[in-house]
Parts: sequence; C-alpha cells; structure tokens
Amino acid sequence: MVSFVYGQETVNQEEQSAASKNIVFSAGLLMGGGSLIGVDLEFVIPTTCLGIQIGGGINGYGAGINYHLTSKPNSSFISLQYWNQGFGDNHYASYLGPMFVFRAKKLFQAGLGIGSVVKKGPRWESTVKDEKVNMALLYNIGIYF
Repeated sequence: MVSFVYGQETVNQEEQSAASKNIVFSAGLLMGGGSLIGVDLEFVIPTTCLGIQIGGGINGYGAGINYHLTSKPNSSFISLQYWNQGFGDNHYASYLGPMFVFRAKKLFQAGLGIGSVVKKGPRWESTVKDEKVNMALLYNIGIYF
C-alpha cells in the first residue's frame, strides 16, 4: 500500500515536471512589450514548435506567437510580436512585426526585429518630428528559465 501511494506521487511529479518544460520565463531589457525592464511568459504547445507569449513590465506590455526552430522550448524562434510602449498620456507607440529571438543552450537570449507603428501615442507626437516614420527597430536582451 505504501508503494502505491509513492507511485502516485512519482507520476504526479513527472506530469508536473513535463508540464513545466513547456513554460519558459524570460526577463530583461526591452522585454515585456518593449518595456525598459520587463518579463515574458511563453507557453509552448506540446509536440509542436508553436508558442504563445505574453509579457509586461515598466510602462509596457506585449504578446507574441512564436515558431521555434526545433521542438524544444529553449530553442531560438521566429515571432510575430505586438508591443505597446506606455500607458495613457505616457503612451509612446504600439508596434506589430516579425522578430528573431536567439536563445543560447542555457540562460541567455536576445531578439531583433522590425515593427510597423500601429498606433502613435501622445509621447510620439511630442518627440518625433518626422511624420513619415512608421517603422521601428525592435530588440531586447535578457535571460530565460
């Protein structure tokens, strides 16, 4: 009877461990929708290369749909990102665009992409003088677990 209970605990721990392998937490500069300091949480759909990402941080939030280059959650990926920088009167701009994120085997990640300006906020209007600007470089650097 004791072995049976132990067996149930082992199965539950294995299931929990397998589920946690599909979740990746990232933190760093310009993460969480381009926040100065932000975090992202990604759920990788089991047996696929697809992931769904949401995040937020200091003065921003964002989301993404990711396609991993391998079936491992810690692999590099191509993403369609939405970034919203700022809130209310401090809203700078919202962007939508592709991004490539490099992930080292452990810990380090960095992303680079280009975003089309979806919405310009009050801060944009007060700082950007060239009305023809409608694209922005998207980039970030940080760590992942």
